[in-house]
Amino acid sequence: MKKFIIKLAVFVSIIFTIDLALSHLLDFGRPVDYAAFVDSKAEYERLEKVDILFIGDSQTADGFVPSVFEEKLGATAFNYGVYQLSPFEGFYLLKDLLARREQPPKLVVLGTDAQMFRYPVSDGKYSPLFIQNPLHLLAMFYKSSNLGALTATGRKKYLFAGLINRITTGQVGAEVRREIEKVENGYLLNNKHFADVRQFDCDKDRGFFSTVPVEKQKEYFLKTLAYLQEHNIPFVVANLPMHKTFLAGLQAKPGYEEFRAMMAETATRHGNEIFNQDHGLLLEEFQDEDFLDGDHLCYSGAKKFSSAFADYLARAGFRFNSAEVVTNAEPTKPSRNQTVAELAVAARP
Repeated sequence: MKKFIIKLAVFVSIIFTIDLALSHLLDFGRPVDYAAFVDSKAEYERLEKVDILFIGDSQTADGFVPSVFEEKLGATAFNYGVYQLSPFEGFYLLKDLLARREQPPKLVVLGTDAQMFRYPVSDGKYSPLFIQNPLHLLAMFYKSSNLGALTATGRKKYLFAGLINRITTGQVGAEVRREIEKVENGYLLNNKHFADVRQFDCDKDRGFFSTVPVEKQKEYFLKTLAYLQEHNIPFVVANLPMHKTFLAGLQAKPGYEEFRAMMAETATRHGNEIFNQDHGLLLEEFQDEDFLDGDHLCYSGAKKFSSAFADYLARAGFRFNSAEVVTNAEPTKPSRNQTVAELAVAARP
């Protein structure tokens, strides 16, 4: 029995070592902007405090500039937007992020994508790279029926094509979508703009999304809100901007009204605020050059949107330079079911 245990341990160690080596090798297939995106999240653990935590998919990653909240509110903000993050994956990522810090953020901002309830249920392309707790990973992999992603190599299988291309041609095959000038608290400062009008077509990613709403995505978004309330963490749901051409096309589809109905349901159930509820904020002020493509902002647009959101938080009474969230210059500690909606009401004259 003892020999069997030793052999098993040696076998597992060899598999682990091979997996780790292949995982590092696959990183050579990653474009420079995606490498910067993965590396940018490491700062989360090193910050002394995180007042505002932004979490969502790539629209969130491109939409909130942490330095704006430092300048306008004195708040340390971290952008943990993850490309292609669905509500299902977001639930496990949020739990993981909150567990890593002794003090929770004073505010969690859940960035939305109007098509997020049509994401397929999977363990995600990138989210497993950022979830540290094995129990959270196991739960996510089990519910998504993709146990192959338990290995680091399995989680990076999408990089095989890029690695082969780099070996054979010396170049990474995937497109470099963002030209990164600076990284700050999880945010990649990018000024690149796609002038190609096809990038503003709301059907450009139609092959990625389900043709019908995915109930599990709705279920896990509601679970995320409930989890935050159970842990007395104030939150705001924020709809990210879209280019007016992209938005008009999306609004003509049934999926957009389904999204609006789901957002209304969350507000009814949880009493949460929805910022930019109709996606109309700054719609006429944005220029084409403020967008990377139809539903992602570049730096100039993200600064405008972040500034408007910071002003909204200030009007709602949030203060981040004290031990507690403050409204009307008086300390307020949210009760079990108190959310930003109630704090905002309390702050109004």
